[in-house]
Formats: sequence, C-alpha cells, structure tokens
Amino acid sequence: MISKVIILKKIALWLGAGCAAILGMALLVPVAHAEEWTKSYAVNERPQVRIHTNDGAVRVYTSETKQIEFRVEYHGYELGKGLKIDARQDGPRIELDAHLASRLCVFCINTNRSLRIEVRMPRTADLTVDTGDGSVESEAVEGQMEIRTGDGHISVHGAKGEIRLRTGDGHIEARGVDGALEATTGDGHISVEGRFDILNIKTGDGSVEARIGAGSKMKQGWSISTGDGRVDAEFPEGFQANLDAKTRDGRISADLPLTVEGEISKSSVQGKLNGGGPPLTIRTGDGSVRLHRG
Repeated sequence: MISKVIILKKIALWLGAGCAAILGMALLVPVAHAEEWTKSYAVNERPQVRIHTNDGAVRVYTSETKQIEFRVEYHGYELGKGLKIDARQDGPRIELDAHLASRLCVFCINTNRSLRIEVRMPRTADLTVDTGDGSVESEAVEGQMEIRTGDGHISVHGAKGEIRLRTGDGHIEARGVDGALEATTGDGHISVEGRFDILNIKTGDGSVEARIGAGSKMKQGWSISTGDGRVDAEFPEGFQANLDAKTRDGRISADLPLTVEGEISKSSVQGKLNGGGPPLTIRTGDGSVRLHRG
C-alpha cells in the first residue's frame, strides 16, 4: 500500500486530488479471474462451422474428431449483460455468436478485458470465421475456408481447398496450403507457401513473399500486388505463365526461363515463362520485385 500511496501523491500533483481519488479506487479493485463458457455438438456428416464475434481472438484446432467443441474464455465481462453468447445446430451447420456490448470506460485502470474463442472440430469441414477485432489462427482444414477480421493477423497452416483470408489491418501467413488462395490485407505483410491452382494476393502496404510449390498449375489468371513493399516470388521448375511485372519505384530481377515479349526495363518485364500460360500479374507501387526458381 505504501507504493500505491506514493504513486497517487505524484498523480495528484498532475491531475488534482479528485482525479487521484478515482484512480486510487481503481488501483484497489481486484483483478477479475477468467471465466469460461463451453458447448459441444456431435456431427455425423461434413460440418459447416461458423464463428461470429464483434471483438475477440479465435483459435481453431482440428483432428479426426466427430465433435464440435466451443470454448469461450472471457475477462472483465458479465455473461448475459456485457457479453452475449449463443450457439446452435441445424443439421451439419453449427454456429457460435459471441457479442460484446459497447461500453464507455473513462478510468480503465487495472482492468483486464478480453475475449478468446477456441474451436475444436473435424479436419474435413467448411469453416467461416468473422471477427470485428482480433487475430485468427487455424490448423489444417480440408474444405471451404473463409476468415475475416477487421483488425488482427491471420495465420493458417495446412489448409486444403478454397481459402479466403481478409484483414483490415494485420499480416497474413498461410503455410502448407493446397488449392485456391485469396489473401487480402489493408496494411500488413503477406507470406504464403504451398501448392496453388489459384492465387490472388493483395496488400495496401507491406511486403509479399510467395513460395509456389511443385505441382502448382494456373487454372486461371493470378495476381500479386502491394501498394508499398517488395515482392519475392519463388516458382517451381516448368511453371508456365504469361508474366506481366511492374513497379513504379524499384527494380525487377527475374532468374527464370523467360521469353521476353513487349516492353522490358528495370521496372517492367513482360514475357512467357516456359512457353507461356494464363496471365500472372505482379504490381508494386514502391519496392523491388524478385522472381526466382525454387
């Protein structure tokens, strides 16, 4: 208590005795322990799992289980008042909604508010995650995956199928991907690795690293773009595409079997990779472009 009194005396000199008294009461409030809410559902067919929250981090674990298990851990909220949780099942469709009421906190000292959602589900499933503010991490899912967050990073490992990842502000990492990938962030770097049939990457501000694995083959045009940042792309032997790479302020280096067609300069390259294929468009507003073999 002596250290808190000394701190309050110093704060009082800056803010006045009235504010210091309020701060003192906040310091004496005990820290709330974590509470949790759980729910589970049995599934006999390919599930469609949907998680919605306006403010919370989400972590998805997958295995050969036949159950969907939800666990919501929360600090500093009261269930039924500041926090509403609802889960339901309709055949193969299982949904979880966790909604936080907006609350204005003027003197939020020594408070610990947070919301985390954990999901344990079958590996073969369709998954949709939508959070207004929070990171999303997922283990391998084989099926359709769509992850959206307004503010937070996204990390996906071992996904197979149609994958869409979008964040308003945060980095995106996708490793061991197999199939079609669309990754978009307003501000943050993007790093992807896997075997791709479709690949579309876009960041408003950040670098892009793409490792295109063996067996990748373009089913349609691909696009890689950043408003401000470097692009580093690695391609397997025999990869075919019609390349169109440009940077407004930077240099392009291409260590690839490229037959040049159209314009070529330090900031623009057009040509056919291994005889050509669907269009591969690469753009950066400010940064270098490095294209090389794996």
